[in-house]
Amino acid sequence: MTVIAVVFVGFNLISGAKGYAVSSPSMKDTLNVGDIVFVKPVAFEELQVGDVVTVASSDGKSFFTHRVVEINENDRTVTTRGDANGADDPMPTEADRIVGRMWYSVPLLGYLTMVLNFSMSRDIWLIVDVLIAVVLILINTVLPKILKKKKRGDSDE
Repeated sequence: MTVIAVVFVGFNLISGAKGYAVSSPSMKDTLNVGDIVFVKPVAFEELQVGDVVTVASSDGKSFFTHRVVEINENDRTVTTRGDANGADDPMPTEADRIVGRMWYSVPLLGYLTMVLNFSMSRDIWLIVDVLIAVVLILINTVLPKILKKKKRGDSDE
């Protein structure tokens, strides 16, 4: 399991993917609160209507992930909308605020980063998230075997 976690983290670091926790239900049915969205940088010219993109706020301190519903090539902006929202986002998004296009997501892995302080870099949080996931998986697979062994009366000696 540790090897899988190291490969997972290394793969994301090498590929340039960055993870962002989903903290609102605006993309419900596509992404849920607590998911982590992994995005890769994308050139504005490669964007298409229907892409799911992560966007930085104007101050660069917060992010949201919504679907592209319109592209204005002249202004180099996109209009976005959360899948669960009834209307487009109020302001078009400038190309330089688009962090990347969604590559894949991992359910529930984002809860840890939402609960804890965001003072560490996102790459460090990715590593912490993966390590906690590995520990939980190990507990889920090893603990039942130990309990079954003890129930049968076997000893560890």
